Amino acid sequence: MKITYTTKYNQDYKKIIIKKNMIKEKEKIEKIKDIIIASNNLHELLLNPYSKIYGFNQKHGNLKEIITAKINNKLRLWLKPVGNYPYNYPLIIEIEFLSIDNKHYGEG
Repeated sequence: MKITYTTKYNQDYKKIIIKKNMIKEKEKIEKIKDIIIASNNLHELLLNPYSKIYGFNQKHGNLKEIITAKINNKLRLWLKPVGNYPYNYPLIIEIEFLSIDNKHYGEG
């Protein structure tokens, strides 16, 4: 799969991960990237046993297009499959990193 990055994600990454010198969280993001790249499509990614370890979950309600992954107990990585909702999981081959969220969980 292919990964694209939004400017919001790049800002969050520098502000939250790099500036606060979060080494373990940086490694987890790299592992999440490796899992995504190793998958052929979104269906394979969500069935991967490692996706359960990193807590890949699709949101519900207004945010139903968003998938989150756990970085630590307080930080979540927001992902969005590139395509139109409702997604055809076997055809999705690109994921966009939207942001790193700590609003609901406090600082990491």
